[in-house]
Amino acid sequence: MTRAIRLATTLLCAVLAGAQSYGAKPTLNGSWTGSWARNGDALTVTMHFNQQNTGWVGRFDSDRLRVIGIPLRDVVVSLPRVRWKIVGDATTMTFDGELHGNTLAGDFEENGAHGTFHLRRTRTEAPEIQERDFTFNNGNIALSGTLLLPKSERKVPAVVFLHGSGAEARWASKYLATQFARTGIAALIYDKRGVGQSGGDWRTATFDDLAADAAAAVDALGKNSSIDPARIGLHGHSQGGTLAPLVVAKLRSVAFVIASAAAGLPVDQVEVYSLENSVNVDALSAEDAALARRYIATLVGVAYRGEPRQQLSSLWEQVRGKAWAFPPPAEDSPYWYFSRTFNTYAPITYWRRVKAPVLLLYGESDKRVPPRASAARIAQAALEGAGNSVSVHIFPDADHTFRVRPPGLVWPTTAPGYPDILIQWTRQITGSR
Repeated sequence: MTRAIRLATTLLCAVLAGAQSYGAKPTLNGSWTGSWARNGDALTVTMHFNQQNTGWVGRFDSDRLRVIGIPLRDVVVSLPRVRWKIVGDATTMTFDGELHGNTLAGDFEENGAHGTFHLRRTRTEAPEIQERDFTFNNGNIALSGTLLLPKSERKVPAVVFLHGSGAEARWASKYLATQFARTGIAALIYDKRGVGQSGGDWRTATFDDLAADAAAAVDALGKNSSIDPARIGLHGHSQGGTLAPLVVAKLRSVAFVIASAAAGLPVDQVEVYSLENSVNVDALSAEDAALARRYIATLVGVAYRGEPRQQLSSLWEQVRGKAWAFPPPAEDSPYWYFSRTFNTYAPITYWRRVKAPVLLLYGESDKRVPPRASAARIAQAALEGAGNSVSVHIFPDADHTFRVRPPGLVWPTTAPGYPDILIQWTRQITGSR
């Protein structure tokens, strides 16, 4: 075949392919990058959609929100119309848009507030890191997660992520885990027992059970051929940070401990602090503030110390109807069981036994855990451990999740220096390249 004929054939194939593409129905499959905009604030996001045998599934990523792989709910596709929901702890965002060619745009609503979104199809980039399914057992409980591995021909250090409170799946820690893996430190994230693909039930588990799950994860990870077992550490946020020293107590050794927003005061006192902030008690009138403090103290007394419920029921009848008032959890809520179990745990006792280097991280404006008091007590206790070192970093203006909320912005931003400070510290401790 001559060069001219080959060229003509190539052009004809391109024209036919183009014609086929032009006449093909648009598809939602793939990645889309753009923004969600509300009140003049635009949030850059990347969304991913995939059609499976059971229907459409989706997820989204956002560097500003520090999230990767947050799952979408109720994805409904009836082209050109596309709808989905994002269900958070406190609110639900509902999206309704249309797909036209390589553009997906429409409106969204959250708690009565409205915004718009505009996305364009984007090419899926090759992953910088490897992701492998990772399963392990704690007794008869099978747990499932994901191991994020940097590209390396040598054994690498690793960090195991501990869970916060509630039904936390592996994706909750995926953003930070990805940052570790991109800088040469492997990361294991897994579904809490009874969540996602893990067996068991966190609602009936003790703190000892959850700590044993994490210890089993460390033991299993140490047997992986890509991991240096002498350089495995822990990262725990909030409840995970509070549990971290108990996990250490179950292991022969651990290379480091990162505890962010960990409770350093007795856990019932921390709950009072959190609930009082949730109703903004300092902004109430003197009469309402006193009543709110009394109601919260009574609720915590019942939940954490098993005090009689009669006074709580009486107080609820007195405060219901107040703008700040919230009802006690339902009688079958796991709150009651978990609170009583939590109150038997004394984290300071276990911090005194930790011998590995410790990094404590807090947000100055944390409304769920008292930051400076917790940092001071944990640091003092941890320094009593033989051969230990403790570093503390408190981020100005940051909240419980190390985010700041500048005036006029809808979505928060990350506190300056986070997460770089904790990754640099870990690289130094582990000698990571």
